[in-house]
Amino acid sequence: MDARMPNDPAWTPNDPASPVDDRLPGLPMPYRLHTALVGRVGTEGAARVGGLLRASLELSPDVAEDAVGWTPVGRTGGSAALPEGIDWPQGDGHPMELLAQLDCAGMAEAFRAGNGGRWPLPADGLLLFFHDPMPADLDGESCRVLHVPAGAPERPAPPDPDGVEPLAGRTVRARWALSAPSYLDDELVELCPGDFLTAMGVSDEFGEQLGTPGIRVLGWCDSHNTTRPAGHRPLLQVEGSAAGASWGELVNVSVWITDQDLAAGRFDRVRHGMEVA
Repeated sequence: MDARMPNDPAWTPNDPASPVDDRLPGLPMPYRLHTALVGRVGTEGAARVGGLLRASLELSPDVAEDAVGWTPVGRTGGSAALPEGIDWPQGDGHPMELLAQLDCAGMAEAFRAGNGGRWPLPADGLLLFFHDPMPADLDGESCRVLHVPAGAPERPAPPDPDGVEPLAGRTVRARWALSAPSYLDDELVELCPGDFLTAMGVSDEFGEQLGTPGIRVLGWCDSHNTTRPAGHRPLLQVEGSAAGASWGELVNVSVWITDQDLAAGRFDRVRHGMEVA
């Protein structure tokens, strides 16, 4: 399936050299955010840290069908549109949980309706995100991302040998949103050399002014306590409460990808991230 980026004829899929250009230099920040950052790091510093902002999608199940600015993009949980010949991914002795099934064309539409950046994921088909909520480890074996053509028949999850019920389906809608780094991201800390407290203050301003959605596609990591696979960036982040999940002490799960694999449209080497209460 061609994963060409919209409005970018020079970009070709499966090209590791293709850039991931979701930073937004020159994009006017929300006025309140800009003012807050100037108060922390001055005008030049605000411009520097503002250059780290990334484009993302905020997803929510709690949006009315006729809500302006929100595009239907799929659902969390439920059954999976798996083409014939593709098995339901398995975890440690049980079927993985379908975390989300998202429509690429819908997400691209929501992304293009925003204020900048280009869509770095496939332009069509479905992205299916599976994970093991009780993994033996957090390597690539505990989550899967499948890019499949749209239109395959829906298939329910296989029975779990321990009787665990699959995650119930929840329709989600999306809108474009800014995403910012935190004091745990080296990129921000490097712009505040020798002053970690300043980095923490900037991080606080980002969080207060931009907020934290329950579900995010792309962007920066929203959780200060999640496991962060080295050399990767978040592809999908899901709060358990936003998905109606019963994960016990597990409150947030995420799927991570390298810049190179994101640019190449390659999803077979993703990693798992978790936040435990």
